[in-house]
Amino acid sequence: MRALVVAGEAPTNRQHVATVVEALSEAGDETLLVIGRTMPGPHAYEARTRIGRMVSGFLWARFGWARNRYRSNDWRWEGAGGEALDPTKADWTNPFPPGRGRLPWKPDIVIVVTPNQGWTKHQVIPWAQREGIPVLSIDHGSPTLTWPWLTYRGSMMGCDANAVWSEVCRDINVGVGAPERGQIITGSPSLDGLDAASSIDVHAALGLEPGRKIVLMLGSHRAPVKGPADALFAAALAAHGGRDDLVFVHKPHPVELSQGSVLSMPDGVVMTIDQDLYLPLVRHATVVLSPATSVVIPALAFRTPFVNSIRAEDGAAPAKDVEALLHTLKGAVFGLDDLAAVLDDGLRPDDAACERAFARLGHRADGRNGARVASLARWLVNGGVPNEWTDEE
Repeated sequence: MRALVVAGEAPTNRQHVATVVEALSEAGDETLLVIGRTMPGPHAYEARTRIGRMVSGFLWARFGWARNRYRSNDWRWEGAGGEALDPTKADWTNPFPPGRGRLPWKPDIVIVVTPNQGWTKHQVIPWAQREGIPVLSIDHGSPTLTWPWLTYRGSMMGCDANAVWSEVCRDINVGVGAPERGQIITGSPSLDGLDAASSIDVHAALGLEPGRKIVLMLGSHRAPVKGPADALFAAALAAHGGRDDLVFVHKPHPVELSQGSVLSMPDGVVMTIDQDLYLPLVRHATVVLSPATSVVIPALAFRTPFVNSIRAEDGAAPAKDVEALLHTLKGAVFGLDDLAAVLDDGLRPDDAACERAFARLGHRADGRNGARVASLARWLVNGGVPNEWTDEE
């Protein structure tokens, strides 16, 4: 099988495809990976002006046309072993208009991460459709609630199947209009690094004193979720920020960085944007402060205490849905009032509650989610109906 893996503009998307490429390589498949070199900034996916956005939106909606923003210097091409490739110098023969060049072969399948935006949406997927190449998307996140901005998930966005994290993610996508036959539960390849995270010395990586407890603050970018999360961070810092036995580590959401909306932090707070430290930090933190979005899932797997900022009274999502989520997480996450007990009295989440919640939200933590996605890709190439794929294939 020949697979073109398009991970999107953000380098952080590597977490979603690394073990997929590894599984394809181990199976003897030919693989090309293309991924952005630097984090996208404001207007990376759209025109800078309101008029420009209106015009481009009309042209896309009416004619399916968008300007090709591909620039070779913005993208890194890799072979199956991670070796860098230069499409402009390679002796490739198969035309590839999205990249203004050629590929070494016509792909049997295109695997994408961000079918909802950018080069993938406007160039790669339309090209694959014209060429009759199946497209498999890997869900880049796992919504835990039906937020108002999730309507885009009601479309398959030109993909033949979408590999989702869990039954909750599938049900939310279907609930906003996506066809159930295309939402296939594989688990997220981004969770395949759970075991390896235990061996990373995050204190050394961040230059922290070994004995200090880490309070990890994971940011969010959507205003109705970001506001309560930032308020949680501020309250925790006000109550515990002066302690010598603690170190507050802030990891903003990548979109916060691209939008320039990162919360200003006081002196002494350590900020990191290193995505490779994400799972190790969740594993080794004394406590994680964050909204219970997809970031709660690895915390459940690690049994790391998690203080959740999402509340029904905030009104960001339907109250009944928030109550259902909090019921799923009962015993597995805490509120701000529990933070002192977590830090000083060793309060821990209930193991059984974490296991139940992870089964609903995260599906599998066996390190084989990337292999499942690769298996689903092979199933599609062989003409299989997406929802007839099984784990045993």
